[in-house]
Amino acid sequence: MGFKQTGSVMMKNDEISKMKKYGITCEQINNYHYKQYQYGKLEDAINYVRVDQAISDVNFALSGEERTPLSQSGKYES
Repeated sequence: MGFKQTGSVMMKNDEISKMKKYGITCEQINNYHYKQYQYGKLEDAINYVRVDQAISDVNFALSGEERTPLSQSGKYES
């Protein structure tokens, strides 16, 4: 039994023959993955990555401020 690469899909040769015989077509569907999420459009995935990274940057900055010791006057010590 042979296989043929059609786009990014591996199909059996007999499946391809049957598709041709009956005029059936097959379309590739792109799925983009980031963490546990999936997107149908690359641009949507990229936009979410940007938002996620911005949130991570803000959280990192805030967690750094929380660990900065304060003096008795309430001002940050350097």
